[in-house]
Amino acid sequence: MRPALVISLDQEFIWGSFDHTAPSAFVAAHPDPRGTVRALLDLFDELDIPVTWAIVGHLFLASCARGADGRAHPEIVRPRYDWYPRDWLGDDPCTDRTRDPLFYGDDVLDMIQGAHAKHEIACHSFSHLVYGDPGCSEAAAETDLKACVDVAGRRGITLRSFVFPRNREGHHELLRQHGFTSFRGEEPTWWRDLPGPAKRAGHLLDQATARPPPIVAPSEKLPGLWNIPGSLLLLHRQGVRRYIPFAVRKRRIRAGLSQAVRRGGIFHLWFHPHNLSFDRDGLFRVLRDGLREAARLRDRGVLDVRTMASVAQEMALAATPRAA
Repeated sequence: MRPALVISLDQEFIWGSFDHTAPSAFVAAHPDPRGTVRALLDLFDELDIPVTWAIVGHLFLASCARGADGRAHPEIVRPRYDWYPRDWLGDDPCTDRTRDPLFYGDDVLDMIQGAHAKHEIACHSFSHLVYGDPGCSEAAAETDLKACVDVAGRRGITLRSFVFPRNREGHHELLRQHGFTSFRGEEPTWWRDLPGPAKRAGHLLDQATARPPPIVAPSEKLPGLWNIPGSLLLLHRQGVRRYIPFAVRKRRIRAGLSQAVRRGGIFHLWFHPHNLSFDRDGLFRVLRDGLREAARLRDRGVLDVRTMASVAQEMALAATPRAA
């Protein structure tokens, strides 16, 4: 396919870290996450860059209430993770956006749908369920997916793309059964299959040395379900990651864009919007530099800017046999 930039965002607020981070600690580490979403939408509108917003399904809600058994969302079968013995939805406050804004996000969905750029609304599970963990049964994944499809349907949204929480893949057949046509697979990097600490060290080494990110091509995981792997995570600026210079981050994004144009294929940039909340000005300078370069290449006619769903649609059309 033609050279393309794909951007996918994991929009999750507290749902991505509730199992190890209290809401107060989340806010301290990620101040004004809604303001960051608004700033991102303004930047995307300015340059007419459509992206794939993979949103945790619970953020489609303005409020929720406990079921008759006293549990949050009793229709969702709970996973049985070795590393998290509690009820996976036990921290859901079952209140509303005013009282617990990190658990609800219907206003964020309104902002995205009201943007000038034609963004894709995608799925990041209903409650950040880790599908690829052995403790996530087929019943848990099935009921979680159904909850996502249902809340999106009430907003008139058909979900086509999926981003696996923590990039742990699993239950691909269920994605296909629920109408999904694409998902974001893990980056094809040299460190991908290393054990935990070594994997993190390899990831950081690539970032610190400005190693050019991989250019990827879609592959059909199952008939009609396309894997669109990631290329580069735009890292936050906390902990040891703060020592990675902004110039190095800019260089990696520009390298991804130039390689996509030169070789063909997809440069797939991804990140969590709330991770740009800390040191927002600096990280936005990095992102703006990359997006301006992408817009320049697009306007020259040598780069497309695509959503995940549009890539999957193109691949499906290309794979369809033509009548004689």
